[in-house]
Amino acid sequence: MQKEIGRGYLRKRNDGIVEFIIGDAKSIKELIKNLLPYLKLKRKQARLMLEILEIKSKIKNAMDFLKLAKKIDVFEQINYSKKRIQNSLEVEKILRKQGLLAP
Repeated sequence: MQKEIGRGYLRKRNDGIVEFIIGDAKSIKELIKNLLPYLKLKRKQARLMLEILEIKSKIKNAMDFLKLAKKIDVFEQINYSKKRIQNSLEVEKILRKQGLLAP
């Protein structure tokens, strides 16, 4: 797959799984858009990831960043992520503490 699309790299995990990593948003968007018509089980996640990448590209202030964090919370809920420590509530606390959001 890496050779076919010409992007990303492979990472071998300690549990024997090999992950295909693509780090830049442009390549991720392109891949998702190309795969979307063929997705059945992960279609909702793919569409949501496109929304997340769009929001991320337009961040101008703390409120925009909080909006992104909330959208990522939604992705976590439909993706059953259990290892995530930070969420939008934690982000909001930090932004308020730093005076970047009004109380």
